[in-house]
Formats: sequence, structure tokens, C-alpha cells
Amino acid sequence: MDASEVLGELKKISSDFSTQTNERQKRRELDPEDFLRLKDAGFLMTGVPQQQGGLWQGAAVSARQYAEFVRVIAHGDPCVALVASMHPAVTTFFLGVEEVTDSPEAWLEQRQWVIESAKTSWWGTVTSEPGSGGDILKTQSVAELVDGGYVLSGDKHFGSGSGHTDYMVTTGRVEGSELPELFYLQNKNVPWDGSTGCQLTVPWDGMGMSSTQSHAFRFDRFPVTKAVSTEILVRVAPVSAQISNMMFTGVILGVADNALAFARTKLDGKIPEMRAFEQVEWTRCRNDLWLAEQAFQGALRSVEREEADAHITATRCKIVCAELVEAGLARMAKVVGGASYSKAMPLAQWTEDVKALGFLRPPLPLAYDQVMN
Repeated sequence: MDASEVLGELKKISSDFSTQTNERQKRRELDPEDFLRLKDAGFLMTGVPQQQGGLWQGAAVSARQYAEFVRVIAHGDPCVALVASMHPAVTTFFLGVEEVTDSPEAWLEQRQWVIESAKTSWWGTVTSEPGSGGDILKTQSVAELVDGGYVLSGDKHFGSGSGHTDYMVTTGRVEGSELPELFYLQNKNVPWDGSTGCQLTVPWDGMGMSSTQSHAFRFDRFPVTKAVSTEILVRVAPVSAQISNMMFTGVILGVADNALAFARTKLDGKIPEMRAFEQVEWTRCRNDLWLAEQAFQGALRSVEREEADAHITATRCKIVCAELVEAGLARMAKVVGGASYSKAMPLAQWTEDVKALGFLRPPLPLAYDQVMN
């Protein structure tokens, strides 16, 4: 699988998406056809090592490629880009650790199973819990061993891609374990009426990123599969932070690219005649977006150089870019004018997209805790 070929196909798909911007921004659900196209383009191979015909070459190589993939998809549909980004973000839990000291043979077997599934199946996450602030160390869900398998009980929310993803990673507390442990569950084609232990409690209402299907669920002894190594969450955290934060930033900057192109079209020929306030805000808007791009490129270089604190740099990058782009789009709206907030115009929804991405894992309070320590 060649990354440049995949990127070329993604550009074609995104170009098609972009002709439907107004329609897509009104959606409250994902369209399965979009993800079939991404799959055909080779995007699922982001969850497969290069040695096995995939695209994963470690964070130092793959972070830039994967961030560019989702940035391009976001040019056509930011919601689709975000949900797609979850696939490489969570399969990294398995790709990022090749060997473990506990259960080494069982880990290799499970890791290979995930890799094989990632070639044809979409992966996502339903990890966050109400009251946890996005911190998985505060997981309260309980995982019990019953008849040789685990079942999970507890509330989860922000399950982006629910109903679309085939598998989702999650966390739970096992009796006798000091820290939460990693699990995954089958999500697609599972009843959400509670009959099998999975009940939809709060369907995504379209606030923020409108069609990500980030539903909330209550699990009651729902079957899950445990990662056979207890080392994974700690060992893979830096790798996962690099990949996920750089991809989420890629989606943010994809939205910024859209907004800037839109504003330039609206302001074509008008800039020399703008009032002083408009000229100042337009300049500050472009400065915000420029600074975001510099932060993004700097963080990618940190990951590529394999710096010891690259995971912190990636988290800082996501924070900074979300705040800068949100501020920049607010200034942009003032310059473009009141019509910016019409539902017939895309800028208002793009602004909401960026605001929502700022809350994305890690949410801002937790993200600031991480960069301060």
C-alpha cells in the first residue's frame, strides 16, 4: 500500500464531498457509503503495519501521513474525517506495542487478530465516562470475568461513529487491578435496546460536530474482550497521544482551510475597501490561522525526530490549534458579515466543528493538566 496513492484517492473523494457541503452540514447521521469509499481508497490500511502490506510505519513516519489524510477528508466533510481518524487512533493501542513481558505469545496472537480485522473492519472508541473529564484513570465501569470471558457494566459517552464502527475500544476496572484495563467490543449490528446488555441512553443531538453519531450508552454485563497484556495502556499512551493529537489537529486545520477559501471568495475585490475594523480583524484572522499552521508543522517535526516529549508537544499543538482556529473563525465571521451565521452558509457550522474539536480527547482541562506536568 502506497501512502501517496491513498492520498490521491482521498483527494478525489473529498472533492466530491465538498460539492455537497450544505447538504452534509444538515445531516445528523453518517452515511455508510462515505466509509465504503474511504475503505476502497485504502484508508483502513492505516491500521496495518507496512510489513503486512499496510501503511503503519511507527509514529515518526506515519503521523504526518495520517494527519494529511484526515485533513484532506475534512476539506469535504469534517464529521467523516473525525470518525475515520478514530480507526488509526485506536488500532495504535495494538500496533504501538510489538512485544510485552507478560503473556508475550498471547499478545502477539491478539495483536495479529486486530491487524487482520483492521484490513476490513472499522475501529472506534467508546471510552469516555460521565464525570471523568475524559481521564481514563477515572474509569468507573466494572469488568467481570464470567465463564472464561469478560462482561462490562457502566455508562459511556462520546462514542463517535456508533453504529458505523465494527469494533470499539473501551476501558474497565477488573477486581484486583490498580488501574483500568483495555478492552474492545463489537459494536455494529448490536441491538441498543438493552436486550443484550447495551442500551442507548443519549443519542447524539447534532450539537458541535453534527453527524458524528457520538452516542452515549449504558452497558450491563455486555460481552467485551480484554487486552491480554496489562502493560498496554501505560506503554502505548505516548504513541497514541502523538498519532491521535496530530490527526485531530489535521481535522481542525482542514476546517480552517475550508473557511479561509470561503472567506476569500466572499471578500474577493472588497479587501481594499474594507473599514479599519474589518482590515484589522481580517489580518488578525490570517495571523491566527498562520500561527496554527506553524504549531502543527513544529509538532510534526518533534514527532518525526522522536523527541522524548513529542507526545506532550502533540497535545499542546492540538490545544493551541483548536484555540487559534476558533478565534480566527470568529474574527472571519465579523469580516464576512452577518450572513456568515445563516444555515445556508457553511462558516457557522465550521466554527462549531472547531469548537467541538477543542473538547475532543483529551478535553481541554485534562489536556492542560498534561502539558503542565
